[in-house]
Amino acid sequence: MTSAEIRLSVAIMHHPRRRERIPPLVRDCAPLTARVVTDPDPDGVPSPLRTAKVAWRSIQDGATHHLVLQDDIVLVQGFATQLHRAITARPEHGISLYSHWDSPQNSYLIRRAAIAGWSFAPLSRSEWTPTQGFVLPVAVARDLADFLDGIPDEVKDDDEMVVRFCRESGIPVVGTVPHLVDHRFDPTIVGHPGRFHATVFLPAPALSAEYWQFSPSAEAALSRRVQPDEQMAYTVQMHRSRCLLRPLRPGTGEPVEHGFGWYWADHCGLVGVTVSDVLDGFEHLFETQDLLPALHWRIALEVWAAGYLLGADAVTVRRVEAAGIWPPATVGAGLAQAVMTSWIASGLAELDAARLAGDEGAALVAVGLAGVAQGWLSGWQETS
Repeated sequence: MTSAEIRLSVAIMHHPRRRERIPPLVRDCAPLTARVVTDPDPDGVPSPLRTAKVAWRSIQDGATHHLVLQDDIVLVQGFATQLHRAITARPEHGISLYSHWDSPQNSYLIRRAAIAGWSFAPLSRSEWTPTQGFVLPVAVARDLADFLDGIPDEVKDDDEMVVRFCRESGIPVVGTVPHLVDHRFDPTIVGHPGRFHATVFLPAPALSAEYWQFSPSAEAALSRRVQPDEQMAYTVQMHRSRCLLRPLRPGTGEPVEHGFGWYWADHCGLVGVTVSDVLDGFEHLFETQDLLPALHWRIALEVWAAGYLLGADAVTVRRVEAAGIWPPATVGAGLAQAVMTSWIASGLAELDAARLAGDEGAALVAVGLAGVAQGWLSGWQETS
């Protein structure tokens, strides 16, 4: 499908208590015309699913693709242009414009693709599909609407139902890198705990018309991590100021949200990384670089280890033209900075985050990116 053939329909899921959000959101969608779909029972038990059922049926005549947005988001500058280019590159896919910054699987899959230099990341087939901004071809959108109609509103969470629909229907789902949507720091209508922010968000991304081009071989390489027959599928997680390896075990019945991870130093050998390599690189960094002396070594080591493991993993799905030294030309400094900044902000324990001054936070980001570069180089040497 060519760019000229893409015709996009847009619906915004809306709850009346957020009425002040609608005018700027509709304006930022321009020149796309967005329909506002209000919760049909706003005084009832909170249920995004109830509104999603209506939104996925609110398809404008003549559309080839349908986008559903939620009303607690902000959009990148040039939203319509970037979205149109992304859909043109992947017209048969479901496309998520957002992922939650500390989701167990999708946030890492997005970070891995970003560090490797790719504009899309295949998403998990078991973790909820992010629906703050989600696009489907119109025929598939109608099928999704039919599917949702058969689910009681009391289920509440539409994202849990969307991943089930896409998995059972064989619809491939990718996330944009960077995201085109960010979540406001607001309580959710349903009342989910925690803070909500995008994994990789640049408010005004400078992306060329060619940026969203993507190769089937890259998608195949990235997708292996989420295949049910992958022998050693894992993600890397920053959780309460600790770096963890999180094995993915599809088909075991383990809930995606389980709180168990393997401490990196105890299990990194399973993914081809030695503890000594990680520690040697960390000590060398502090010996050779003018980092803030007040920076807490315990926290810095965990951030370095997370970056190292990410770099060593991402180099295995690198672009062919990428050089041995990270970052390759396709990874802009702003993108890498966003990857690490959100990872640290979401992964530090509250007490540790409160203790960090502004300069120390910036230094931690630098430590994490230095770890990525070291892990990338080590991984490159192993695979070259």
